[in-house]
Amino acid sequence: GNQKPVPALHNNRSFCSLFMMSASRLLLAFATFHAGAGHLSSFEDGSIQTLRLLQANAHVVPAGKKKKALHIIKKNRKPKPLLETALLAQPTGPPTKDEDAATMTGVEQNAVGDLSAFLSALITNGVTTVVFLLIASWMRQRYPLIFSGNVLANKVPFEPEEGFFSWWSASSRLTIDDAVEYAGLDQGLLLTFAELAMKILAIVGLPMVLIIGPMHWKLGGNRAGDDNLSKWGMANVVDGHPYLYWVHAVIVWLVVVTVQKCVFDAMRAFLVRRTLWLKRMPAPRSLTVLVEGIPEDKCSDKELTGYFDKLFGSSVVDTAIVMKDTTDLVRMVKERDSSQLYLDKATFKGDRESTEEYKKEVDRLEKDIKAEKARVKKEAASGVGNINLTCGFVTFKKRRDAELAKMLTYTPDADEFVVQIPPDPSDIIYSDLQRDPTVQKVRDLIGYCLIAGVFWAYMPCVLGIAYFTSLENLQYHIPAVKSLAEDPSMAALWDGLVSSLALQLFMSFVPTFFVLIFYNFFILKAQAWLQFRVQKWYFYFQVIFVLLVTAVGSSLMQTAERLLQHPTEIFSLLAQTLPLATHFYLNYLPLQWVTHAQNMIRIAQVFKFKAFSALYEDSQAKELSEPEDQDYYGIGSRSARFAFMLVLSLTFCSLSPLITVLAWVNFFICRKVYGYLTVFAETKKPDLGGSFFCLQLRHLQQGMFIYVVLMTGVLLERDLQYWPGLIAASSFAYLYSSYCKFDTAFRWESLCFQELIDPTVMEKREATRSTYEQHELVA
Repeated sequence: GNQKPVPALHNNRSFCSLFMMSASRLLLAFATFHAGAGHLSSFEDGSIQTLRLLQANAHVVPAGKKKKALHIIKKNRKPKPLLETALLAQPTGPPTKDEDAATMTGVEQNAVGDLSAFLSALITNGVTTVVFLLIASWMRQRYPLIFSGNVLANKVPFEPEEGFFSWWSASSRLTIDDAVEYAGLDQGLLLTFAELAMKILAIVGLPMVLIIGPMHWKLGGNRAGDDNLSKWGMANVVDGHPYLYWVHAVIVWLVVVTVQKCVFDAMRAFLVRRTLWLKRMPAPRSLTVLVEGIPEDKCSDKELTGYFDKLFGSSVVDTAIVMKDTTDLVRMVKERDSSQLYLDKATFKGDRESTEEYKKEVDRLEKDIKAEKARVKKEAASGVGNINLTCGFVTFKKRRDAELAKMLTYTPDADEFVVQIPPDPSDIIYSDLQRDPTVQKVRDLIGYCLIAGVFWAYMPCVLGIAYFTSLENLQYHIPAVKSLAEDPSMAALWDGLVSSLALQLFMSFVPTFFVLIFYNFFILKAQAWLQFRVQKWYFYFQVIFVLLVTAVGSSLMQTAERLLQHPTEIFSLLAQTLPLATHFYLNYLPLQWVTHAQNMIRIAQVFKFKAFSALYEDSQAKELSEPEDQDYYGIGSRSARFAFMLVLSLTFCSLSPLITVLAWVNFFICRKVYGYLTVFAETKKPDLGGSFFCLQLRHLQQGMFIYVVLMTGVLLERDLQYWPGLIAASSFAYLYSSYCKFDTAFRWESLCFQELIDPTVMEKREATRSTYEQHELVA
């Protein structure tokens, strides 16, 4: 609880976790590739490519207005540049220096013949998903401690029925209230977001698929030609269509208004749950505030207590705990815990000699810890040395005083007495609270530079992976593969399989890169706030390198610089790139079904449980095998992926209506899989009470700006008149106003005084810890 659990190779549990994390992600990468990535490439000859490019620049010219229309086109239209990112076949050999992001990451341009590849990938993904769920159902019966641990511990709202697929019915029966009660508000709201996504996709998707899609097909002018997969989408509408672009201008407004209404309704429903969560918050968290920037003359438990009692005019403080510098004590405790672990292993194996040796070591360390603890407490009470730090926790006797303390301005200096809601006492990273504030400013600067480095270095890393996994290069270093390189079919298979696997694996470790940066350079204060940071940055990473990858070009920095110099070019940039890759995203969504089903298998936990069972009893092996890898499977990464998948689907809902159906199925699977995992299988995590959900709603609204910009650009590019594009662009004003209102209209972080005077007595949740005192100082 005091130190950040950074994996260390010398620790068996950490090494096993790291190995299983890598193995599970490699399995995920292989499964997703095998389920559909191999079907994303398509081949077409030069004549078909030429025909498709001619269709892309065709215009509808109404009878009797031919000369006028041609004059408008020549006067107001600039010729559309042919995108250099177009791929005619799966590339083989090493990447060239100027290959763009889409090419290197396998995002290909729409092509004739993609329908058969899409259907093949769809079937493969569906079958693979079902197979994974069947395996999970079998493993659930084989390893009940891993898949039904909360059921065995009687920490579930109800016991699932006996049966092979009883987990599915249990998840269907589970309500959001049940999930909130037994898994926490954050996990319950993750399921709520899945249901919200299904609702939005149903409202938006049904008219798109059943009305707009047929209109594209029958009335669009057959712009797609022989590209049958594009006939249901906007790609089948010829440029300058007399009325369909006007229809889409109205659709942009309808989509934006629908999403915003659903977001605000979801936020209002959340406020009810948040208020209840705050009222049921147990002591000491409900009565405590975290105070940072304590002046030097108040840096002791006694002085801090007296300050707040004097400020409030009476004895309102129950306890005040100023953080102590316990660096040496923490080191001793870690040594003691390590020796205790070896002692348990020796005892389990029946090794008497080792048992006696480790027992003596543990006893010695216990004495040293006791002496060091007494020294720290004595110096802290007397104010000798620099034991007392500038932050601490103040626990009040009444909830009203604790809430009032968060609202006060204490001194003219904004850096003094910074009061805020404390994290859960079981989740606090006490080592963060012991950092020097001045040194931390430098660490923050380095941390942000490293985050920027992750975004900047991603494309060079992808290029390097593609280069070093190419058979054309490997044959010069590994003679054994030279024969494979000489076979064109084997070379294509190798470059398509190995590079895709490597990229999938590399992408899955992006959250881990963020975690390492946050752990080592930022003050987190609690493990849950680490997940919150991961959610924020991982979402933006996916938006740039998955959703906008075709617009990024060969350099993220060059594209950003170009847009800063010419901001209005963003409309044409998105309009000329994103619509050409809709088929890729139709294949991308079903791949996500496989990842969710693979999560249901809990393969890392099973392997760790089997490994630890050889050394410990099953109950202890179960404890050591949990939790799941929080970098990739934590609430932060999951929330980011949920929000991104909905943003991706809504961004392309007008261009390719079929994507809404695939996205709805994705969130339906999410609701079933994570409904079971979070409540019945996974251990309960610390709760922030809805911060992840609020950020998801904010990300969703930010994604709608991309949708408006994209559709505005498409309408301006393809229609002969500017009015449809301007009508679509006008929704930007409404969206911006609504987005700003969302940040100011809802007060959800703390209880208002109206709620504090409510005489209703709420049953409190069970406290995870009874004090905010540092773990190493507690007897």
